[in-house]
Amino acid sequence: MKKLIIFLLFSVFAVSSLLSVTASAEYYNLKLEDMRSEAFLLVNLDTGTVVFSQNADERLKCASLVKTATAILVVENCENLDAVVTVSESAVSEFKDTNTASIDLVPGEQMSVRNLMYGMILENANDAANVLAEYIGGSVENFVKMMNELAAKLGCKNTNFTNPHGLDEEGEYSSAYDMYLLTKHALTNSVIEEMADTVDYVIPQTNMSEARELNTKVDIIESGSRYYYDYARGFKTGSTDESERCASVIATKNAYSYIGIVLGCPNECIDECGYPDNTALYEARRMCRWAFNNLKMTNVADTSDIITDIPVALSAQTDHVRLVPEKQIQALLLSTVDESSLDYVYDLDEDVMAPIEKGDVLGSVQIKYADSVVASVNLVAGDSVKRSGTLYIGYILKKIFLSPVFLVILAIVLIVLIVYIGSTYKKYKRQQRETRRRLREIKEKSHDELTASSAKRADSEKRR
Repeated sequence: MKKLIIFLLFSVFAVSSLLSVTASAEYYNLKLEDMRSEAFLLVNLDTGTVVFSQNADERLKCASLVKTATAILVVENCENLDAVVTVSESAVSEFKDTNTASIDLVPGEQMSVRNLMYGMILENANDAANVLAEYIGGSVENFVKMMNELAAKLGCKNTNFTNPHGLDEEGEYSSAYDMYLLTKHALTNSVIEEMADTVDYVIPQTNMSEARELNTKVDIIESGSRYYYDYARGFKTGSTDESERCASVIATKNAYSYIGIVLGCPNECIDECGYPDNTALYEARRMCRWAFNNLKMTNVADTSDIITDIPVALSAQTDHVRLVPEKQIQALLLSTVDESSLDYVYDLDEDVMAPIEKGDVLGSVQIKYADSVVASVNLVAGDSVKRSGTLYIGYILKKIFLSPVFLVILAIVLIVLIVYIGSTYKKYKRQQRETRRRLREIKEKSHDELTASSAKRADSEKRR
């Protein structure tokens, strides 16, 4: 009875996945206080569960996180990462005397695509990003077009790139969620993943420079750094006047993996070091730590669980069929959550009739916690149900007799019958009238003949 009440209460209730994600994030956001960033997002890579989210779709400057898109396009469009590229004047001239991040490339210098990528990823080198853009796209302008096409392809709805490096420019923006999509896609390439998790790298001597020693700007992966987090695996940091501090971080622990995106963190000292900290890394580490310490994969649906039952017609053996999950489902939940904290929202088939085979899909259920959908699964018949031949024949006859076609035919037959009866009755009445008329004529004729005969006899007798 309880399950039936739940079904009646929720069968007309539906929420979009976006609202569910928002509800989930709003619930977990309460677990962190005083987040400094303009926007942040933490997503479990294994399930896609959004743990933390604030202003995730807000259009913001993202500084060198833009280079994630640049790296993706390079590895996806370069057949040989060891191909040597010659640095052009146009690629590096805009950074001269600007004091922006670079590896001090000079026109005419030759360097491999791979080493340029290490310079761009580890040192946030803007000059390397431009050189790679010209090499892959033919020009920086065309490469930027490719970047925006990539963003659209990945489903980014709040992104517009104007350069391959992320320095502040009018009209360039992205969002925490879009950066998550780009970072997630970047992780599908082992080359980018390895580079992003590299702390130190040496670019060999070139035709115009001695060897360059590189050191990651993603200090969260460098042991000894005050930002260090043992479970971090890269990914990108950046900072400009307009973007302030930004970071994307990958963290893995006990087979759980997360992507954290933090945008718009202020440049401020928070650990009494005497100078501004990379607050974005602090915030990213904070989110990951909380998730690892408080969330776990929980079995919320098992194929042996009887979730509910529904009425079934045309069977002599039973009037209900039990429903079980089509497959085992796990969800990322607070470690303190038990089954009693979960709500079930059903979407069940109506007018179910035998025969039913075990495993037939007869509905679905959304499993909710804290007003958010944490899992959904099809519900299937837990048993087979045979059909009764007698009940089926009765059902067919009833269906025939109540079908619109049959009712129309019946109406036509009745109309024809009524018309026929009416016509026959009228004909019968005419015949009766005609018969009475003839009888009257015969009677009148007989009377006249009898009268004439009597008069004739009377006259004959007189003459005698």
